[in-house]
Amino acid sequence: MNLKDTLQSWAIGQFMSTFISSPEQPISDRKAADTRLDNLGRLAIIRAGLSGLISGLFVVAAALFLRDWEGADGLSGLSFVVILTLVSSLTTALELIFLYRDSLSTAARMAKVLDISEEELQQVELENSIPHWLVHAALGAPGFQGTMFGIDPLAKIGKVGMILRKVLKKVKIVASATVFKMILRRMWVRLLGRVALRAYVELISLPVFVVLNMLGMNWMMNDMRSRLVGHELTPKLIAHAFPEGFDDVSPGLRSALHSGMEEQITTARFIHPNQIRVLDLLGEIEGLSVQPNEDETRRANRFLLAVTTMSGKNTSRCKKLIHRIEQELGKEEVSLVRQEIDDAIYDLVPLNRTWN
Repeated sequence: MNLKDTLQSWAIGQFMSTFISSPEQPISDRKAADTRLDNLGRLAIIRAGLSGLISGLFVVAAALFLRDWEGADGLSGLSFVVILTLVSSLTTALELIFLYRDSLSTAARMAKVLDISEEELQQVELENSIPHWLVHAALGAPGFQGTMFGIDPLAKIGKVGMILRKVLKKVKIVASATVFKMILRRMWVRLLGRVALRAYVELISLPVFVVLNMLGMNWMMNDMRSRLVGHELTPKLIAHAFPEGFDDVSPGLRSALHSGMEEQITTARFIHPNQIRVLDLLGEIEGLSVQPNEDETRRANRFLLAVTTMSGKNTSRCKKLIHRIEQELGKEEVSLVRQEIDDAIYDLVPLNRTWN
């Protein structure tokens, strides 16, 4: 088992431990459950802001200490920068560990409120492992990039794209939250030479890091909620869109659904857990290439739009694909479907509107 698998197993273990020991109770009333989920998310966002504040104050305190410390008289400007860089790196690393742990803990409490059974959470298969996908969300990973259900998310990337992807993957640490914040802080520090002024510059920059933390945690909570609620919502969406059931849909509709899902995945270049669940329930499609009629295409597009909305924020590459579906369905229908899914995920409103 490599380091990545070890860390992932540890994170899943932490999630399950929190779920089992959490004082949260399942809430059957959807409105009350929604209120509790909102409160848990807001508290996590507030804690993220406070962690950014505390982390920044440690750096300010270190700068002020260096200013007043008698032993600092013999230190060069470069030495001050090195010391503050080390302090900033350590506090930022500890801060991010807290944020990731807190986000997983919050997700575990949300799962208990939604009454997701421990048996479901204990499943280790990739397509069914809720903790696995929540760990991905906590680390900012969009989804699975390996071949699954015969679909390769990277099929359209090309040889040049694969080379660029490998290069970018090696240097993606530069874009991580830790290094990004360290670079910002080092830019502030290097702007002025005196340690006393550096401390005040760090103090002035604190609101920026607090806001960054809160925005990042808000995005993370939305993504986790989409994955948690999506696990429960996906079968309900299928029953809502296809009352006859997946097993009895026409060959043309089944073909349109599978090809549409494949296009979504290869365009986004990853498989979202909600898409994995749909494909798992849709079943084998090998050898089926029936041309759908106009009604089947419309039903498939409406369902695909709903799944896309359930899967959270899409990449810029998906805009053209979504725009095409919008043109085929019409703006009014698109607006209704998106509002319906948003209400189901963020307000736990049941799917009641009849889809013709």
